[in-house]
Amino acid sequence: MPYITIEPYGIKVEAKKGATLYQVLRKTHIDITSICGGFGLCGKCRVIIVKGHKSLSKVIENEKRFLTDEDFLNGYRLACQAKIIGDEDIVVLVPPESRAKVGERKAVVEGYMRPVTLRPAIKKIKAVLAPSTLHDQRADFERLLDYLRNEYGLEDLDIDIEALRMLPHVIRESEQFSTVVLWNEREIIAIEPGDTTDHNYGVSIDIGTSKIVAHLVNLNNGKVIATAFVENPQLSHGEDIISRITFASSSRDNALSLHKLLIDSVNELVTGLCRYANVNPKNVYEIVVVGNTAMHHFFLNLETLFVAKAPYVPVISKSISVKARELGLRINRSAIVTVLPVIGGFVGADAVANALAVDIINSRDPAVLIDIGTNTEIFVGNSNLLVTGSAPSGPAFEGARITFGMKAVNGAIESVKIRENGEVEYDVIGDIKPRGIAGSAMIDIVAELYRNKFIDARGNFKRDLNLKRLRRNRFGYEFVIAWANETAIGRDIVVSEKDIKEIILAKAAIFAGFSVLMKRRELKYTDISTLFIAGSFGSHINLHNAISIGLLPPLPLNKIKFVGNTAIAGADLALISTELREEAEKIAKIVKYIELSADPLFKEEFINALWIPHRKLQFDIR
Repeated sequence: MPYITIEPYGIKVEAKKGATLYQVLRKTHIDITSICGGFGLCGKCRVIIVKGHKSLSKVIENEKRFLTDEDFLNGYRLACQAKIIGDEDIVVLVPPESRAKVGERKAVVEGYMRPVTLRPAIKKIKAVLAPSTLHDQRADFERLLDYLRNEYGLEDLDIDIEALRMLPHVIRESEQFSTVVLWNEREIIAIEPGDTTDHNYGVSIDIGTSKIVAHLVNLNNGKVIATAFVENPQLSHGEDIISRITFASSSRDNALSLHKLLIDSVNELVTGLCRYANVNPKNVYEIVVVGNTAMHHFFLNLETLFVAKAPYVPVISKSISVKARELGLRINRSAIVTVLPVIGGFVGADAVANALAVDIINSRDPAVLIDIGTNTEIFVGNSNLLVTGSAPSGPAFEGARITFGMKAVNGAIESVKIRENGEVEYDVIGDIKPRGIAGSAMIDIVAELYRNKFIDARGNFKRDLNLKRLRRNRFGYEFVIAWANETAIGRDIVVSEKDIKEIILAKAAIFAGFSVLMKRRELKYTDISTLFIAGSFGSHINLHNAISIGLLPPLPLNKIKFVGNTAIAGADLALISTELREEAEKIAKIVKYIELSADPLFKEEFINALWIPHRKLQFDIR
């Protein structure tokens, strides 16, 4: 059996014949970049074979889509396509651009949050119980119920079994006060010795496809006292949802592993938040969770297969509340974990939270809410009628299928300007040498190339240009954004015609989704009062450029509002207000969901949007 040495880590492992290099690297816990989860669809898991070429399978056509002849001469292969077939030892180098952990991510962990009256589901009240006597032999729980009925007017309360087990000890150990922890004024979830009413906390969590954001909230005043985020650990099984669902569907163990990855990350976040704020995790009594429908199902350990198959039906749509101990969360064992409702297979609880945060359902004038991502959720309408759908925009804005595409982490070019003479200026996250191009910069590049007439409306470079940065490759032409001596990877960072087409495809899907929902809602551009742009990616784009390439509708800039991470803001609102929690349920029930992929108008609009900015519009914009 051959051995594989993995550089620059100096790790030597046995290699099983038939396995791909990607599988070996993942098993060895090497964090190699992969957006597709090892299915050969993204071209990001590039490795250099230093020794042992004969022990690997031959180059296949799929690799030729992502690697050049020069790459092959330099020993490059795609780790997910190179299988181990021989007995010769192999030496593999993971180059800098393929190492997943390349620095701090530029993330938005807060968002616009509408004003709200504080009314959390968790309430802590003091109780004073006289000791039992031979003349008063009522059971402890019944005596507590009578006290709460007489002092606070609380009726028909249930009690958590663990709180019930603690009840006799707390009553007898408390010299004066006991503290009763209530959830929704219908269940006693804890009883504590002494007066602990000042220690009352909850956590809101947004489980995104690529990152998980958490807020620690003081439930007595509704203030966020600490924030944190981590990369979603499921990224190791693919950066897109379908790859993860495919992995989970292959075995029950796989599904459980994806569930456990989320639980472990949530525990890590909550522990860190509590340590930072000097809060005992036992004083965290509720967690409110949002996420897309797939993340919602993974978190609850529900079957995800049918979310990805027509007709894309979730297991449950209404909100659900379970005990923290049932999920293995390390907070108060009797705490409640509430997951907000979903609308459909591709419009999840995070979209509901977005709508809740900006209060679009109570808007008198028509408004639009867009959260740009692999699946872009869009809401159009007002209090009279709100429609929603999810546009299959794909992961191009996260770097997938873009030659030098990458996430918004240190080393990513985040903005670009191109002069009339073809010279380039760019800004890099972290002010270091660039390693690749973030999605926000790709929008700038396409807009600048089009504005300077270097590309036509279909994204093709014009052939009569005399620019030193423009050159031919085997797929067409490419434009150099950063020369090799400027970069951290020692190679020219370029944008090809293929890359430009990927951005056009992504923006076309988003604009087509918007157009269809506007048409179905019978609205014109001039009817829109506000366009809300939600999410981390939306917060970093240049509006002029996004409009000029046809990603966003041509609205006056004063009508466009960046609202940040409204998914976590909506979770905050649901955590501190039972009234808004009910409104989230209302949103999920009354919003009209339109399956864009099944709408006959979507294809027509999509084709029209495959131009810069687009070929024609299907509705009056005057």
